[in-house]
Amino acid sequence: MSFLNGSQPQKLSFPLMDLDFIRRDTWALQRHFKKKPDFLLHELSALGITVEWTPTATFYIWADLSALPHPINDFLAFLEEAVRHKVICVPGFFFDINPRDIRNLKMSKCISFVRFRYGPSIENLEIGVKHDD
Repeated sequence: MSFLNGSQPQKLSFPLMDLDFIRRDTWALQRHFKKKPDFLLHELSALGITVEWTPTATFYIWADLSALPHPINDFLAFLEEAVRHKVICVPGFFFDINPRDIRNLKMSKCISFVRFRYGPSIENLEIGVKHDD
């Protein structure tokens, strides 16, 4: 008997196809995963990092460092300091569309931006935003 002709494992999956079950499961997942971006957005704001667009369908936050004090308002200095604390983020410069490399790094429109990922566990996010040093 194959999975194509109604085998037992296939029949066991029928309750999972119930629309009410799917809705309840979807809402539960959305509530669960909303905690991490909400947490990180709040903590970034407390650190003085600006987020103009709240993510709605990704695991990433595009953050603006320009309001931070010099020198960490520049992604290179910020990245160096972050790595020193075992925090990794992606410099905004990597997302700057710059065909043929016609402008240098300091002219990038993304020089003060970084991308944070909130996919890691909430415990790791809490460690990453500690304010104690």
